[in-house]
Amino acid sequence: MRIFGKQLLLYLSILVISLAFLGLVLSRAISSYLTDQRMTALTDSAVRVARSVESVVMNMWVFGDINLDPLALQIENINDLLDAGVSAMSTDFNFLFSDLERGTTLPVTYLEAVLAGETVVFSGSFHPYNPEPLLIAGHPIMMGENIMGAALVHISMAELEATIAGMYRITLISLLVSVLFGSVLIYMSSRAITRPLRQMNDAAGVIAGGIFENRIAVQSKDEVGQLATQFNTMAESLHVQEKIRRSFIANLSHDIRSPLTSMLGFMKAIQDGTAEPEQQPYYMSIVLDETERLIKLSNDLLDIHRLQDTEIELTKTVFDINNLIRKTIMGFEKRATEKKITITSRFAHASDIVLADEDKIQRCLHNLIDNAIKFTPEVGEITVETTVIGKKVAVSVTDNGRGMDPEEQKHVFDRFFKGDQSRNEDKRGSGLGLSIAQEFIRAHGESISLESTPQKGSSFLFTLAAADNTEV
Repeated sequence: MRIFGKQLLLYLSILVISLAFLGLVLSRAISSYLTDQRMTALTDSAVRVARSVESVVMNMWVFGDINLDPLALQIENINDLLDAGVSAMSTDFNFLFSDLERGTTLPVTYLEAVLAGETVVFSGSFHPYNPEPLLIAGHPIMMGENIMGAALVHISMAELEATIAGMYRITLISLLVSVLFGSVLIYMSSRAITRPLRQMNDAAGVIAGGIFENRIAVQSKDEVGQLATQFNTMAESLHVQEKIRRSFIANLSHDIRSPLTSMLGFMKAIQDGTAEPEQQPYYMSIVLDETERLIKLSNDLLDIHRLQDTEIELTKTVFDINNLIRKTIMGFEKRATEKKITITSRFAHASDIVLADEDKIQRCLHNLIDNAIKFTPEVGEITVETTVIGKKVAVSVTDNGRGMDPEEQKHVFDRFFKGDQSRNEDKRGSGLGLSIAQEFIRAHGESISLESTPQKGSSFLFTLAAADNTEV
C-alpha cells in the first residue's frame, strides 16, 4: 500500500473512531439530560397539582367553597406543556380523578412511599393489555401535617423515547456529515502531503537514469515544502556536477590526445630523420614538457580518487610556513619570468610556526600559486602573504588577474570545474587543483575561502593552527 493510502486510512480511522466515541458519549448525555429534564418537569407538575388540591380542600374545609378552577387550570397547563395525564388518589388507594387508562394497576410499593410523604418517580408498563410504558411522578397531598392522598402526573415513555430517538438521529446525521467533510479534508490534505513525495520519488527514478532536469513544484513552506526545496537543490547540484563531469571528460580526452599526438609527431620526425639535428633538442624538450603535463594530470586523477575512497592521513609536524612559501615560490620562478609576473611574499613575522602536514600544505600552496599564474596576465602581480588571526596563521594568495563572476565562484572548488573563459586560458590544468587543495585544508580541520572581483583579481585564503597554541 502506498503512503497516501496508509495515511488516508490512518486519518479516516482516527476520525471515525473519535467521532463514534464522541457520538456515543453525546447520545448518552442527551438521553440522560432529556430523561432527567422530563422527570424534573413531572415532579414539579405533581407538586403543583398537590398544592392545587390542597387549596381546594382548604377552601372547602374553611369556607365551604368548592372552587375547582385553580385545579382545572393547573391540569390544563400540564396537559398543554407536557402532554401529561393527571391523577389524584386518596389514602385508601382510590382515585378521586384520573387520566390513567381504566384497568391500570400501579405498584403498591411506590404508592405507599408517596402516601408516606416521599416524592417518587417510577416507570414501567402497568396495564395488562397495553404494554406502552409510562413515566409517573407522585407527590403527597397534605392537610396541615397530615397526608390526604397523592397527586400523580404521568406521560408516555414512548413520547420520551421518540424525542430521544430524534436526538439520536440528529446526532448521527451530524456525525455522518462531519465524517463526510472530514474525509474530504483528509483526502485533500493527504494528497497535498503525498503529491510532492510522489513527485520526488518519480524524479529520483528519472535522476537515477541519468536525467537531472526534473524539478518539484514547491507549494508550501512546511517540512514537505522544505524537503522539496532541498530535493530541487540536490537535483540542481547533480545537474551541475554532471555537466562538469561531461565537460571534464571531453576536456580530458582532448588534453590527453593533444600531447600524445604532438609527442608522436615529434618522435616520428626524430626517428625517420625528417627533423634537422639542430631541431631535435627543441623537439625533445617539447616531448618532455608534454610528458610532465600527462604525469601531472595522472597524479591529480589518482589523488582525487584516493580522496574519494579513503580518509586523508596527515603527518603533522611543526615547521615555518614562511620557509615553505619561499621554497614553493622558487619552483615557479621560470614560469613567472616567462610571463613577466612578479611574485611578492609578505610575512607577519620573521618566522610563522604552524602545526600541519608539510607535504600537503606545500601541495596546496603549489596549486594556488599555479592557479594564480595561469590566470594572471603578463606583467601581472601575485602576492603570497601570512597574517595572524587569533590562534591561527592565515595564508593568502592574491593575483590581479581577470577575477571570477559570482556563478564561477560558487563552483570554483568543485571537482573538474573549469569556467568557460578559463577553458581558453588554462590549457594545462585538469580542474582538480583547487578541489585537492580544499580537501587537504579541510582534513586539517581548517577552512579555505575565495574573494574575487571580475577584472580585478582573486584572493584565496586558508588557515592553519599556530604551533604555539597546539600540541604535537
